[in-house]
Amino acid sequence: MTELNQAARVVDDIRTFFDTTQADPQALRGVMPAAIRLLAEGRPVSPVEIAQAANLTLARVQSALRDLGDVEWTPDGRVEGLGLTPPEVESPDAATGEPLRIVADGRRILAADPSSIVISWFVDPLAEGVRAAACQYGHFFASPESAAAWLTRYPQGGVLSLDEAMEAARRSAVADFGVTP
Repeated sequence: MTELNQAARVVDDIRTFFDTTQADPQALRGVMPAAIRLLAEGRPVSPVEIAQAANLTLARVQSALRDLGDVEWTPDGRVEGLGLTPPEVESPDAATGEPLRIVADGRRILAADPSSIVISWFVDPLAEGVRAAACQYGHFFASPESAAAWLTRYPQGGVLSLDEAMEAARRSAVADFGVTP
């Protein structure tokens, strides 16, 4: 499958998931980019701050965050995480346990060891929450060959190169949240 088709499938699956599992997908499309931009400043943010940044009512923001379900909260009720990943990732190959390292700046992959790393993807449309629907299926493998057994188990999913995964993330940000990363 070509890079374009893989990225398009990921975007379509994620969009379908949001559209079918969220009570107010339009609110979520405002909440996510606003929350991510605020969280990128390095501190937890309140739903009020997100509402102001997203130009949405507090009630819609609170409802969207509840529907999303995968929000990490501080004890005082501020959002501290939405499943964001640090730019330096060290993870074992999901098949062999071999250590894999990736450095990214949010827009591109700066380094990968080994350079052949791939990422699995699958979106379970029946799952509750983004982590259960997609994140739990995203694994790093040292190569497409290392991912072969995973792909046999989840043939409706796929395996993306790091560049394909970045392209899918960009397309999803535009398609789902109207932002250009």
